Amino acid sequence: MSRRLPFALLLSLLVLPPAAAVAQGAPRDTSIVRGDRTIYHQHAPSEQEWGYAQAVVVGNTIYVSGTVSGGATMEQQLAGIYRRIARTLERHGATLQHVVRETVYTKDMQALAAANAARLAAYAGHTPAATWVQITGLLSPQAMVEIEVTAVKPGG
Repeated sequence: MSRRLPFALLLSLLVLPPAAAVAQGAPRDTSIVRGDRTIYHQHAPSEQEWGYAQAVVVGNTIYVSGTVSGGATMEQQLAGIYRRIARTLERHGATLQHVVRETVYTKDMQALAAANAARLAAYAGHTPAATWVQITGLLSPQAMVEIEVTAVKPGG
């Protein structure tokens, strides 16, 4: 008789790094290849709780999930978000210069506009197609802004 593993245990075996590796300071990031795509996890608690990946790579296209960061100000949150996005892109052979589409969700459009220098600095002259949307709330109550991007890796 075959024994079925509980879904949560099966998922942890597939996407979570061994506890010993994490304890020794190894990066928690993992990538899983499934068919034509690579699923990338940074293992933030929300990834497991809500069941999403930080990014999915299909061919040369990288789809980065909505990203938030801590910080007391809009500028601090933007800087942290772009660092996390850059880390995700770098893991897959791209940079912020390869972003072709950005969507920004903010609770305060005026604060976002006032902090736009942080966004411009992150892109260093690059100008992706972009949409900015003011919303009433985000999943993380302390988050002021959440950003998702799509990038195309170099090399066709």
